[in-house]
Amino acid sequence: MPDENVEKKLQEFVEEQEGAPNQTQNNPPVGSKMTEAPAPKLPLQRSEDQISQGNQIGWQKLPIKDLPTKGLFYPEGTEVSIRAASAGEIRHWSTLQEDDPYSLDDMLNYVLERCVSFKSGPTSSWRDIKEIDRFYILLAIREYTFVKGENQLQVKVDEGKNVNVTKEMVDFIQIDERLMKYYDSEKRCFLLKFKSGKIIEVTIPNVGVTNFLKGYISRKQSSGQGFDTDFITFAPFVIKDWRGLNDSVYEKMVMDSYNWSMQEVSVLAHIKDIFVETVDPVIKYTDEGGAERVAPLNFRGGIKSLFLVSDPFGELV
Repeated sequence: MPDENVEKKLQEFVEEQEGAPNQTQNNPPVGSKMTEAPAPKLPLQRSEDQISQGNQIGWQKLPIKDLPTKGLFYPEGTEVSIRAASAGEIRHWSTLQEDDPYSLDDMLNYVLERCVSFKSGPTSSWRDIKEIDRFYILLAIREYTFVKGENQLQVKVDEGKNVNVTKEMVDFIQIDERLMKYYDSEKRCFLLKFKSGKIIEVTIPNVGVTNFLKGYISRKQSSGQGFDTDFITFAPFVIKDWRGLNDSVYEKMVMDSYNWSMQEVSVLAHIKDIFVETVDPVIKYTDEGGAERVAPLNFRGGIKSLFLVSDPFGELV
């Protein structure tokens, strides 16, 4: 099992991906019955058909291989297209409260829902987008929205020096070759085959699963119920599909995880730790001397600056 430092790091990763607060509840007793609660409602939901019919003009296809995941974890033939954000959508974005992780996560998904066409099969949805790819796609939408350069997204790289950021400059992930050894091109995930004969599929978290987990944690906290804080650190990696996922199904997965062997837990914890270490978004830029440098992904003006005009007073006469 991972030590406390690793668990803390993993918990911080899940909180970052899900927008979840620290977990302090006690684990529920094995076999205890929990009350199923409805799945969280995303803001201003519309069906995929409504969105598709309402936004047929101005779509631009993103090459799947340009995504941070290189498309390795989507079905072959997956297509991702984007459109520019509308004035109404930017108006809604401007109400973002950055200090509220739940609001931030919902707002990022709000833009995805409206400005992305994701096709990977008959029931495909923007919720199938991998978390690592989500922000790259949002950067692409931003660039398509502000084609005249009205939005200068900047990162501070040195005292008194900032650089303008494009999506190509962001280095989101370097998948460890130790992990790629277990990548299965047919399953489109990592396939862990144990000497016992058991096979466990491990994937990169997608928006739909992490959104469910965020809602699950919120429901349990608001009702004062405990939940298994150990499995929730594994859940984004071992749950491949958000479809059909509800509290009852999830809690059965929790109970099933108690049957994992010592070897299985050890390998999953190690794989998870390797993956967490690979996710470290940075900006790559070239300094005055021509040397390549890196800087943390930390925008001036905060995340809200992603879809707002950089110099609003410059738009006035």
